[in-house]
Amino acid sequence: MVFRIDCHAHVGCYKDTKWTNGRWGELTPDALFAYMDRLGIDAAVLLPAYSWDLDKIGIRTTTESALDLCREYPDKLIPFCVLEVREGEFKDKLKRYRDEGCVGYGEHTSKIQIDHPLNLRLFRLCGKLELPVLMHMAVSEDDDYGILDTLNLDGLEKILKIYSDVNFILHGQGWWRFISATFDPQEQYPKGKIQKSGRAVQLLEEYENLYGDLSAYSGYNALSRDIEFGKKFLKMFSKKLIFGTDMLAFFEPEKSHIDLLERFDLSMQEYENICHRNLEKIIGIKLT
Repeated sequence: MVFRIDCHAHVGCYKDTKWTNGRWGELTPDALFAYMDRLGIDAAVLLPAYSWDLDKIGIRTTTESALDLCREYPDKLIPFCVLEVREGEFKDKLKRYRDEGCVGYGEHTSKIQIDHPLNLRLFRLCGKLELPVLMHMAVSEDDDYGILDTLNLDGLEKILKIYSDVNFILHGQGWWRFISATFDPQEQYPKGKIQKSGRAVQLLEEYENLYGDLSAYSGYNALSRDIEFGKKFLKMFSKKLIFGTDMLAFFEPEKSHIDLLERFDLSMQEYENICHRNLEKIIGIKLT
């Protein structure tokens, strides 16, 4: 049996926390654990979801509630922390979250440029506190939420160079479309064969501190749109890619990241790297 850590899980309904956006409010702790048991997921990173932009669409899970739940289930849940960088000074709060047990920062969703001065301050602090950063990348300013960048990911490359002491985990449509060199800038989930690899491939190759979160439909689509390319990609970056679901198969059981990964005929070492070793290395905790 392969040990699996889901790098991207949420709870939408816990005590006084309830997401009003879509079906996410159905995600109680019991629903999350049933989902994990059904898929054979041994542990999960619990990501709080908070920013001004998420608040506007009825999504909120504070770091405090995530920490509370992780303390109840320390063998199953791993806490990350998040805050809204536009709310003012956050140095002391971030340090307190780290001291209370958070081993990473994210899911970062504030809709500002990736190289905005507030983000640069955040990344500098995360480097000092040894916290990896998981970011949701937006496609455009029309998106409800997510970190913004240019159509060439210039800002991302800039921060990868400046903050080489920070491990960045990239997630979302605005990241995974760059698996291909060509795409419609307005399209959330590009389809079809990948004729030429894109900036995501180039940056993963060049920067040791960059990782890819395979979760959600954005990651699922990036791998499944071209199975032949997807297999080469997974093998090439088996030490840079991280298994996660973002609860995709909770809402659409036919879309299982585990089922998809098993289609690629990976070696056991490659599969275990993706399923748990890469994340364990990033957060500095060995769970197996």
